[in-house]
Amino acid sequence: MKTHYELLEVAPDASAAEIRQAFRQIIARYHPDKVQHLGAEFQELAQVRSADLTTAYKTLVDPASRAEYDQSLLAEHPESDRPNRPAPSEPAAPPPSTPPPAERSEASFESVRDGRDALVKRAALCRMAQLFDQAFPASERMATSDFDLGCLAKSHRFGRAGSRPWLLAKFVSRLDREAVHEVWAQAVRANAVRKADVSVFVLAADVAAQSEIAAAVASNRQLADPGRRITIVPIDVRDWRVWIPTNAHPAVRTIARRLQEA
Repeated sequence: MKTHYELLEVAPDASAAEIRQAFRQIIARYHPDKVQHLGAEFQELAQVRSADLTTAYKTLVDPASRAEYDQSLLAEHPESDRPNRPAPSEPAAPPPSTPPPAERSEASFESVRDGRDALVKRAALCRMAQLFDQAFPASERMATSDFDLGCLAKSHRFGRAGSRPWLLAKFVSRLDREAVHEVWAQAVRANAVRKADVSVFVLAADVAAQSEIAAAVASNRQLADPGRRITIVPIDVRDWRVWIPTNAHPAVRTIARRLQEA
């Protein structure tokens, strides 16, 4: 579990002014106006994170509360892991390894982006898992190391005789040509393991132009074994827009319809 200092991305010896500035910058990421287009699950996670950040801020800006909190950290961590916070009367010297401002800013940006992606990924996959459970409650849950979710739907639900679709889901930071090529190769491996229609829902909050994605899918399909039935289904989790291929399995259309209804 992160400490209050880690939540606010400040050092244990940060001043009250630094803590206030960090709190204002981080809490803005989870403002309702910033997350209202990402779905109810993400909004709930943002509310939880906002509450945690507010608690951390109120604790650290109050000298008495901060001193009590620091004492609790000292009690919880072994000597080697304790925060090295100097006494108030001593000037806080910067550590020798402190990066230059430019490098520190770049690292901070990467941290913000990674944190955002992790939160969006968690919310998006949670929603897809709920859809799988609602649409195919009696199906097997079958994922692989390459995918985040997997659902082997019952064949009697669909028209094609003997067809048992394998629905997979994967979250990527950016859905573009390279991501399509990578996901297609992973879908081929999945198809080789189990002979089934493989449909992959690729979720992302950063999506390239539809023409770029379509071209990448078409190029992979031209090189694919005709016996393989692989379908890539892009989803933009910012508004849950789904691109449904014309040859999509009925199971894919079931999930897409439930997304649109939600």
